Amino acid sequence: MAVLRAHSSDERLILPDRCLVGRSKSCDLVLGARDVSGRHAEIQWDGDHWELHDLGSRNGTCVDGARLAAGERLVLRQGAEIRFGRESAVFNLEDATGPQLMAHQLPAAQWRVGEGGYLALPDPQEPECSIYQDPQGSWICERGGEVASIDDRAVLALGDGLWRVYLPKFCAGTWQESDGGLCVANLRLCFAFSRDEERVELVACCGDRRLDLQRRAHHYVLLLLARRRLADERAGLPAAEQGWLTADELLKMLRMDDNHLNICIHRARTQLGRLGVADAASLVERRPGTRQIRLGVARIELRALD
Repeated sequence: MAVLRAHSSDERLILPDRCLVGRSKSCDLVLGARDVSGRHAEIQWDGDHWELHDLGSRNGTCVDGARLAAGERLVLRQGAEIRFGRESAVFNLEDATGPQLMAHQLPAAQWRVGEGGYLALPDPQEPECSIYQDPQGSWICERGGEVASIDDRAVLALGDGLWRVYLPKFCAGTWQESDGGLCVANLRLCFAFSRDEERVELVACCGDRRLDLQRRAHHYVLLLLARRRLADERAGLPAAEQGWLTADELLKMLRMDDNHLNICIHRARTQLGRLGVADAASLVERRPGTRQIRLGVARIELRALD
């Protein structure tokens, strides 16, 4: 993730894919110096680089001591020194990697940054909602077992206050099915379980790579979903219809409530995301408006533990 650091205060700003700089309260980076214009400049990710655009400011923008012409655009290198106007604080582009899925608590408070294209809010351990990108590239907010589309910079009202979400157009965790990348569509899930099913171990394989997910309680949820998907495959159902269960069916099988199920799904996704799977949320799919749920992986192996 890209970070802009202020020289004077050592304060760090995580850059969204489009960061407006100026005196206006509507800016992402608000500067109070008198020589800064209301909408002074913009820092934007173009898919490969961070680009600084002076928005025709009266007192100019300088990069490494050189002043940009009004309206000029310049690709920023890591470590670049940026000054807005004449009196404004000096900033450094401390990290020049691409933007990430993230959220900011309002007013100015803590940030949360997603992993594996997956963001849980407000508590990463027991979230009220999760945000991720579906395989079609649309951003989704999942809350209470229901899914809905969400827009960039939407504000969510959660238990601990308001959060603004930032959804990058070019996500640093972008995945590709076609090149053998580490994404859900390229995984093979290998389950091993004890006779009483109290122990469930899981390994995710992608080509020559092997991700040992070890023994976790939430793997039992995935095991039940895997069995339904395999049963539907053997029954000859089309791939798009394989594996779907209603949440109520699954809850009855698991003997747990909705909240517990949602936490199990969250933990399974988070575990994959931390291991570098770019679209970890796709591990478990939901059908909007139906309360139907299924395992997002088609290649499955089951075996009993010795």
